[in-house]
Amino acid sequence: LKYVKESNQFVTSVGGYSEMAIDMFYESLVEFLEGLSSASAMHKELIEENATSDYCTWYLRVLTATFLKSDPLRFEPYLEDGYYDIATFCQREIEPMGRECSMIQVIALAEAFQVQVAIEYLDGREFHPKTKGGSGLTVHSFGPESATTRLTLLYRPGHYDILYLK
Repeated sequence: LKYVKESNQFVTSVGGYSEMAIDMFYESLVEFLEGLSSASAMHKELIEENATSDYCTWYLRVLTATFLKSDPLRFEPYLEDGYYDIATFCQREIEPMGRECSMIQVIALAEAFQVQVAIEYLDGREFHPKTKGGSGLTVHSFGPESATTRLTLLYRPGHYDILYLK
């Protein structure tokens, strides 16, 4: 919540977004986070198709794009699909709603929020269960090792699901 509350200046100065253009989205995300009572409440609210969900999602897209724009030389070598600069990539792949998230966005968001994100891949590779001596799913982690918040996602080609670990 603290990072989001302090992000408005970062988004306008580094990201180049107009404060008037982002203010409603910023306010929606802050109000949403302040009103949360639990992780399940957050999940319930965000899976519903409504203005709050869309506004929060778009502002998180803006934060992601701004984080990438803050260090373009670091992220440009990882651009795919013929993109050569961060600004164009952000304009065409991050800012528009309905675009799929790629690894570069996951890394940017994890680092921006100082959370660790573990992604378990269910992508068609041969699976060897750990219970039978196998290695299980392929897992990649992003974000700071020292993070106190950890998210686990399941990746199926074209889609991420949140995994709630016991």
